[in-house]
Amino acid sequence: MRFIAFENRYLDEAASLLANRHMYDRSMNPELSPKFESAENGKKAIEVLFNEKNSIGIAAINDSKLVGYMIGSIHTDKNRERHTWIKYAGMAIAESESTELYRELYAEFARQMVENGSFNHYVMVPSGNKPALDAWLHLGFAFEQVHAIRNLSVSTDRVFSDIQIRVANNEDEKRIRELATVIMEHQAKSPVFAPGFIEEREDYQEGYAELINDETATLWLALYQNEIVGFQVFESAEASDENLLTPESCISLVVGATVESSRGMGVSTALLDHGLNFAKEEGYQFCETDWRITNLESSRFWSKNGFKPIAYRLVRKIDPRILWATGI
Repeated sequence: MRFIAFENRYLDEAASLLANRHMYDRSMNPELSPKFESAENGKKAIEVLFNEKNSIGIAAINDSKLVGYMIGSIHTDKNRERHTWIKYAGMAIAESESTELYRELYAEFARQMVENGSFNHYVMVPSGNKPALDAWLHLGFAFEQVHAIRNLSVSTDRVFSDIQIRVANNEDEKRIRELATVIMEHQAKSPVFAPGFIEEREDYQEGYAELINDETATLWLALYQNEIVGFQVFESAEASDENLLTPESCISLVVGATVESSRGMGVSTALLDHGLNFAKEEGYQFCETDWRITNLESSRFWSKNGFKPIAYRLVRKIDPRILWATGI
């Protein structure tokens, strides 16, 4: 087995590997789009990743044949600093190979990432492929985010007589700005501990206020005794050539929250039922959403309300002192 730099000449073979992997993924999660069982569509997804700025790819070659690949790219931002993404289409191995090959590919890939100053590594792994998931967990990765889908054929006919649901309007702007940081503040608490930077509060408020008149999104409000106590935002989730996770006819539940004093009253459930029923009437067949796995309330709520995990975002943080503390 040889591990060498991924090149364009491997795209066709890599596309076949990805198509076979996606076929297996769909046997576990049939909600996923069937179009990526085609190598032609898989090739487009891989090309997008390989052509990203600062991308690095590793090819596993056995007897002159590609039996595995891994492609990721380096990014820099305030929250994750210098970090690497391996997206959902960024890896696949031949059916004849053990999932140990994922570990071997990552060993070569991670070496190059560290040499390029990237110490925070993120990977999107199919939820239904337990051997592959175990391989990543045995590389020191940990769960961070859950990506899930709900089939809208499941009825939602619960009644919440004390809670009214309506679309936000311009008269709600002041209250919406007040609610804009509810999630940020909640995520900063134990056990999530996701930093909420004080300088971002105004950006959150502006963003939420703009949703009122955004024609591509619907901001639903929940009212209890004429007071806004929660919200959820839905927008169309456009399928694309590189997105294997989003099926056709899918709406995205982008964000949702309930004020702390009103939790336990059914606010989020009333919002969800209303939003999903409206989406179903509009012709959508699926709804996608995602949440931090360490957010206990979110993990319980979305799973209880029919959202099925289709992928996990895993993270590994490498001690940057390895650049000089090599033991030599």
